[in-house]
Amino acid sequence: MKHPFTFNLSRSGHQLEIPADKLVTDVLIESGIPIDIKCSGGICGACKCRPVSGEVEHRDLVLSKMQREEVDILCQSRAAEAGGVVEVAL
Repeated sequence: MKHPFTFNLSRSGHQLEIPADKLVTDVLIESGIPIDIKCSGGICGACKCRPVSGEVEHRDLVLSKMQREEVDILCQSRAAEAGGVVEVAL
């Protein structure tokens, strides 16, 4: 089940609220923040980035368990808990 959470961009200082019914990449685009995205389905890896903090629920189909310790696929990943905060190096 998807839930709302806060998404922080460490480099730019943007803080975005991600509703339960939207993807991180959708909110980034709507906010005018450029992001490389191709599939929106978690299979291509184009939108990967490095998480800085927060517990991430990975919903992608491309990363191995080891890769998930260092990389996040933005189009499908969410905070692990409702109301959680995820910060990435963007």
